[in-house]
Amino acid sequence: MSTSFKIKPILAMLLVFICCCLNVILLEKMVKESPNCTVLVTFSSYIFIIIQGIILNPEFLFNNQIPAHNYLIITFLFFTTNLCNNVALSFQVDMPTVVIVRSGSLVANMVVSIIAFRRHYTFSKYLSVATVTLGVLISTTTTAKLKSAGGEGESELHTWFIGLLMLGYGLFGSATTGVFQEKLFNRFGKHPKEALFYSNLLGIVGFVPSYSNIINTITDFNSSPGVGFLGMPSMWVYCLLNVAMQYVCVRSIYYLLSEWTSLAVTLVTTLRKFLSLLLSIVLFNNTFTTEHWISAVLVFSGSALFSGLISIPGEGKLGRIFRRILRLREQDTLPT
Repeated sequence: MSTSFKIKPILAMLLVFICCCLNVILLEKMVKESPNCTVLVTFSSYIFIIIQGIILNPEFLFNNQIPAHNYLIITFLFFTTNLCNNVALSFQVDMPTVVIVRSGSLVANMVVSIIAFRRHYTFSKYLSVATVTLGVLISTTTTAKLKSAGGEGESELHTWFIGLLMLGYGLFGSATTGVFQEKLFNRFGKHPKEALFYSNLLGIVGFVPSYSNIINTITDFNSSPGVGFLGMPSMWVYCLLNVAMQYVCVRSIYYLLSEWTSLAVTLVTTLRKFLSLLLSIVLFNNTFTTEHWISAVLVFSGSALFSGLISIPGEGKLGRIFRRILRLREQDTLPT
């Protein structure tokens, strides 16, 4: 009997909605109760992937298909990206802002691909970049105004801005990781499980500078109220569930990609992000103004436009005009 993750597509879709949303809710719950816990949460996910890889795929340690030194750049990008995405929450960035900014991942992938591979895209793709960028700008500027109006000082705004920069780095760092991974797979063949295992195994040393933070957070977790008949500290329950939900969420998405078209999977993940946004607003009373809703509509519609969920009437004619303009610009830049 195969040990691979076998599940019906409909059930996998439900798991994406349930587990991915629970992952976000649990993370926000932990940050509300222990603002500095994000490093330990990231560390826990690394430990989980390493243990799981050793148990299920011990051959990775002795017979890896890609030489380990080729993973160094990916390991650095993967580590800093994951850490920044989580730690941003400890810098007074609320979850709705995180969801909106990270929904621009398709756009970040496009920008990095243009730079790295000099790829050309259709008019709708460039329009989606402008739409998502405008949405993110509206959201961040609105939040900044609310913080200023709420009496927060320069130090709090400075902290929030650093968190915002972390999210930006995480967005483009993830896209850059994908580029290096694509080049690596083109050279050695596709080995995604091995790449994930080594990215975590080699990246574990990156937590050494945060040793004191991890120890302090463990102490805080141990002192949290007990739950259940075993009296396990509640923060550890949240952390373990968070890691488990993240694992099931990712595996379910990978399964859907093998069963459905990328367009259908993109629709599922986009709806999941929107549901996570709504749950965060309702459950944690996060401020979400009319301007924030406009920014959310722009970001999600831009992402939908990029992935082909929606189309532009007359795009073919607009695309020909756009390509003609690009060719004229290229001719103008040629040396004479």
